[in-house]
Amino acid sequence: MATRRLTSFLWGQMAASGQSAFEVGRNVIRNAEDHFTHFRNWRVAEHQGHIIGALNGYVLPEPSVSASSTPDVVKPLNALKNIAAGTWYISAAALYSEYQGKGLGARLIWEAETIARSFGKDRLTLMVGSFNNPAYRLYQKCGFTEWARRPFLPFPGSDEGEWILMVKQL
Repeated sequence: MATRRLTSFLWGQMAASGQSAFEVGRNVIRNAEDHFTHFRNWRVAEHQGHIIGALNGYVLPEPSVSASSTPDVVKPLNALKNIAAGTWYISAAALYSEYQGKGLGARLIWEAETIARSFGKDRLTLMVGSFNNPAYRLYQKCGFTEWARRPFLPFPGSDEGEWILMVKQL
C-alpha cells in the first residue's frame, strides 16, 4: 500500500519462473534478517480489534558504495536515504482506505516517534511521492518538513512525479 506498487514490482523482478511476487516478499519478510522488510521492523496497526494497516521502519545505515546491480528505479530512493543516514526512517506507513482521514495516521507517526526515541534517534525521516497529496499533508500536519527531492523513475503501473524526503526533529 505505502510503496505505491514499487515493492511488488521489485519482488516480481526477483521471482523465479512460476513464483509470484507475493511469495518472494513473504520469504524476504520471514527469512531475510538483514533486509529492512524483515518482520522485526514491522508494527501492525490495530483499531477496535481490527487490523487497519502497518508501519515499517529502521535506522538508515551510513552510505555505502551503490552496487551496480541496484535496479535503476530505486537509485533516486537510495540517494535520498544516503542524505538521511543515521535517522530513524519510516519505510512504510499505511492504513486501509476505510480507516484514513480519522486521525489514525497521526497515531502511526506517533508510534514511529516512540520507536525512534527508543533507538536514541532525534530525527525521523520518510519519503512520500509528490503524487500522494493526502500523505504529504498528513506528514506536514505531524511536523515533517521537506529535506530533498529526487525524480521518480517510472515502472509498469507506477505513478509519476518526484520522491520527497521529509524530516522531523524529535
